[in-house]
Amino acid sequence: MSQNPVTVLQLCEHFGGKEASLHGVARAFQWWLPMFDKTRFRMLLCSRKGYDKAAEQMKQCGVDPLYLGYGKMDPRNLLRLVKLVRDENVDIIHAHGFGACMWARLAEFIVKKPVIVHGRANYVTVPIVMRPVERFLGPRTRYALAVSESTRQYMIHKRHIPSGAVQTVYNGILLDKIRPADLAWIRAFRAVNGAATGEKVIGVVGRLVGHKGHRDLFDALLRIRDDHPNARVWVVGDGDFLPDLEAWVRAHGLEEVVRFIGFRLDVLNVIQCFDVQVFPSHLEGTPNTLYEAMGVGNCIVAAPTDGQGEVLTDGRDALIYPVGDRAALADCLRRVLAVDGPANDLRAAARARAPDFDGRNCIRKLEELYQRIMAQ
Repeated sequence: MSQNPVTVLQLCEHFGGKEASLHGVARAFQWWLPMFDKTRFRMLLCSRKGYDKAAEQMKQCGVDPLYLGYGKMDPRNLLRLVKLVRDENVDIIHAHGFGACMWARLAEFIVKKPVIVHGRANYVTVPIVMRPVERFLGPRTRYALAVSESTRQYMIHKRHIPSGAVQTVYNGILLDKIRPADLAWIRAFRAVNGAATGEKVIGVVGRLVGHKGHRDLFDALLRIRDDHPNARVWVVGDGDFLPDLEAWVRAHGLEEVVRFIGFRLDVLNVIQCFDVQVFPSHLEGTPNTLYEAMGVGNCIVAAPTDGQGEVLTDGRDALIYPVGDRAALADCLRRVLAVDGPANDLRAAARARAPDFDGRNCIRKLEELYQRIMAQ
């Protein structure tokens, strides 16, 4: 007799929205969901918040999202989730984000279905409203995943989850999906975005929110202008911090050398236009964009924020500077932009390191976890 596939409900806070066209966890879902063995796993995707424009991109990966559709603290989330679990015969709830993890673990008391709490960043502290929730639910959490070891420690010490329950699984990306961008396209894209022949493009990719460190990069650009007048910065991504960043650029006279590219579905092509890719976040998990930069062999300069400091090695596959240290970031940029600098060696080492984070390893570990849970 054939066995029915295990039904796993991926429950997240939202896919995008006004803050950004697509969040990192939603980008992960796009490549995660088609990769699971369909003979063994039935994958469902649900947003706690409700429909947003990024939901249409979820459909492109072959999944029609479901929705709870209420505010983060609205108790109707629990009623809707319990009904959804029962109607869809869900076997495992895999939750991402504080609200989703709260309602999933509360639903576990009712539906008696196992819940996986997936931590995606080290937030230093827990939001005040969630602290009593985590103190109550944390010790009762049986299964948890973290995108880095530092996030794992945060989940243990700040979210009160038993250490034996938390496993570190780096996300990675599907390296076999990376294709070299057409050189003619690269030249044309650089030209249309104001990068003339011989000019150096320093790129940063991510949501435009305050903790991503964009202003650190802009300040570093000011510091290196005398040494590298041909350097410019491209900002790829969108978000509600855009007006603040544009105002900073105008106030410091950088309008001609900072270009806001916006959200790009073809980001894997766009980053191949960079001479240097910078990861200046003050708060981070282990971003998909880092794995992408390594996969295409970009020259990387990064703060050691959370998983970035675990994946990268200073002087081997990246130059690392202290979080928020704008002078040190500028020094790193001077080094990699120098004619006899280490950029080529860093590119080669990053590309060689990338296979250690092939996303298929992540999928395999998730499948193994689901199977182990179902066997208990």
